[in-house]
Amino acid sequence: MNKTLFLSLLFSLVSVWTAPSPAWPEMDKILYERDSLYHHLQVSEADGYRYLSFNRARGNQSVVSIADPYELKFPYTQAVFVVPAFLDQKPGRILILGLGGGTIPRVLAKYYPDIPIDIVEIDSDVVDVAWRYFFFETTKKMKVTTMDGRRFLRSSRNRYDIIFLDAYDDQSIPFHLTTKEFFEIVKQRLTPTGVVAANVWGPRTDEFYLSELKTYQQVFPHVYVIDCITSFSYIFIAHAHDKVMTKATLQDRIPAFQNWFKFNFQLMPYANTFENMSAVPVNAKVLLDDFAPVEVLRSRKALF
Repeated sequence: MNKTLFLSLLFSLVSVWTAPSPAWPEMDKILYERDSLYHHLQVSEADGYRYLSFNRARGNQSVVSIADPYELKFPYTQAVFVVPAFLDQKPGRILILGLGGGTIPRVLAKYYPDIPIDIVEIDSDVVDVAWRYFFFETTKKMKVTTMDGRRFLRSSRNRYDIIFLDAYDDQSIPFHLTTKEFFEIVKQRLTPTGVVAANVWGPRTDEFYLSELKTYQQVFPHVYVIDCITSFSYIFIAHAHDKVMTKATLQDRIPAFQNWFKFNFQLMPYANTFENMSAVPVNAKVLLDDFAPVEVLRSRKALF
């Protein structure tokens, strides 16, 4: 393995839920700061919210309301709750790669208390911070494993109705979680009717977005995109089973989920952005373990 590839792989061994915020708020105080093996971790507080950053220059990776830990503040954390509507039945088991502040698993456990939720987080310091500062607590049905996400999938024998992936932020991308070989492993860990959902930080005009979409199309016969609307995040949703989701079907299902979740925001605007990208021609290269220059692709605009 050459030096460049080795350094890229070493830097990429991070699987975390990340959502860069549009602007960094003026912080009242810093509650915690240290270098972990993978990140420069910082917990800050402002206006009743706590923010987790892995690098101040790259925005916030997680946020929690001190008054209401179940509040979903970031657009992508709201949009991912459209994903359960892609199933014809209640999910039986859920996998989340990356813990961050624990927002997504906390809310999932509230509404699906009887469903096993597996969480994989590579950085033990992130797990500690989630416990100490972000009100994260495991339930009887929840298990946190400290391990690289791809390694976990290769070693696991469980199958999941929903696999949530969010390993991409606006600056750094773990390339080994973007490739065709990786998604082949993901597909093997899905139930016959399961779906994978990933938060992909755009914009849609860069070459990485298009290459990632092309890679999904190579592995999964059905690929859909949901726009997070007020951010550059998009939710990719894919499955290998034959039943095709349509925009009309998704819109018909959303009111029942809105009723069930009782969120203080509307799911329908996210559902309205639904696009079926399964057969859309994409002029891009497929990402492979031997070819995944994701940092280069993120910096280049696509030519249409």
